[in-house]
Amino acid sequence: MNTIRNYEWKLFLFLLVPFGLVAENRPNILFLFSDDHAIRTIGAYPGSINQTPNLDRIAREGALFTHSFNVNSICCPSRAAILTGKHSTTNGVIGNSSPWNGKQWVYPRELAKAGYQTGLIGKWHLKGNPTNEFQSWEILSGKGGQGSYFNPTFLSPEGDKRVVGHSTKIITDKALKWLINRKKEKPFLLCAQFKVPHIHRLPPTNQMSKYEDYEFPVPDTFFDDFSTRSSFVSETWMALKGMKGHVLNIAPTREEIEKNPGIRPPFLQEMNPSQRTAWHRAYDPRNLKFRKLKKLGKLEGQAGVLYTYQRFIKDYVRCIDGLDEQVGRILRFLDQEKLSENTLVIYSSDQGFFTGEHGWAEKRWMYEESFKSPLLMRWNGVIKPGTKINKLVQNIDLAPTFLKAAGVDIPEAVHGLPMQAILSGNTGDHWRKEILYQYFDGGTLEKRGPYNMPRHEGVRDTRYKLISFYEHGKWEFYDLKNDPQELNNLISNPSMKKEINQLKKKLIKLKTKFSPPDGE
Repeated sequence: MNTIRNYEWKLFLFLLVPFGLVAENRPNILFLFSDDHAIRTIGAYPGSINQTPNLDRIAREGALFTHSFNVNSICCPSRAAILTGKHSTTNGVIGNSSPWNGKQWVYPRELAKAGYQTGLIGKWHLKGNPTNEFQSWEILSGKGGQGSYFNPTFLSPEGDKRVVGHSTKIITDKALKWLINRKKEKPFLLCAQFKVPHIHRLPPTNQMSKYEDYEFPVPDTFFDDFSTRSSFVSETWMALKGMKGHVLNIAPTREEIEKNPGIRPPFLQEMNPSQRTAWHRAYDPRNLKFRKLKKLGKLEGQAGVLYTYQRFIKDYVRCIDGLDEQVGRILRFLDQEKLSENTLVIYSSDQGFFTGEHGWAEKRWMYEESFKSPLLMRWNGVIKPGTKINKLVQNIDLAPTFLKAAGVDIPEAVHGLPMQAILSGNTGDHWRKEILYQYFDGGTLEKRGPYNMPRHEGVRDTRYKLISFYEHGKWEFYDLKNDPQELNNLISNPSMKKEINQLKKKLIKLKTKFSPPDGE
């Protein structure tokens, strides 16, 4: 009973914040963010293939969002959508090569105006530096904003500096240092943004030897024949069967490199001697075995694709294990410094990822595995522990949620919705019933662009999904209740005509609603 009363009292205080009556109780905001994290590699999600005890702790002590989606499942557009709370066509970042306008409205600047101390550490991956967005920043530098896994260079207002270690731990070290040295009289917003598990996946040295004798489960759709889809879906360049050796960490052995140093791959050149020793100890036996199997002809056909999958997924999960370890350090620090009670902790990723589903290892599609992204949120006194939220949320909802938590007005131009209406586990009857997706990075009808993918857009509601490959005049329609793996395209099914037409109308309505006004 006392626990319930305490929860209700804190919720009452929280509701007073927008009126400026208890501004001193505004929560700190700690936003933990990764790159390309598939929800099936988080233990808290149904069907997970690994254990992530520290990420799971956030969900256990707060909320797990089962239907969190992106507006555009590619790195730069996703990050821009989070910062602005707006769809790609309005914030201007429609693809990875799009320029970023740092002077436009962004939520961190508004929090700073409201008295928050704001900081960004880690992977930024937008064009230009975050000089207009955050009060302090240290971002991964080089390689098109991707940075290196080992011994990365960080860029800050003070210049470039190379730091020895693995990027996941270094970003955590810097985040903890920022928290220690912060102005403690102010609430804070800290965004700790990790590189993992983006390609090329290099786990920290203490994770390199894991799962050696373990076989991860193969997705049910691994050998999807794409029989109901358009031909270009199966022709996209993201199939595991076509993955090159450097993506799978197949490289020369130490002995071979010692005989011919010129063949050392760039990622090994970036490592120091002790890191290379750990690498060769873990990977040389695997790569020698790979050559032996290939020479014996045991990697032909399905056997070869399944071998590729295991090489890929093991390194993917090793990177996640390293991330989870560092998340644990951050959560323990919050406990030790008595910050857990008044800190809103969020974990998410810029998009989901195909980890073998449909035979793929990539993102970009509106299919569920990349359209969905993980979202875990802990907010003591506001979110009841163990809450599961099934409403349709998108990454554009984070900005207005943070603003409302801080008692800051949300501009009408923001497309996202504050999630406070559904955080308490209520029904959210007035919450949105459908969401819009748009992917523009695919090129033209004549030249499909990166990954041989077409541009596409679509709308998803609580049961159905409609996808338009508009430059090809092709459509797809899925009943997610009866076909959650999206294997049966029902666009030509006469019994679905009513539902298809309804979603076509909703697609037009949402595109019109979220298009920029004339002249912008």
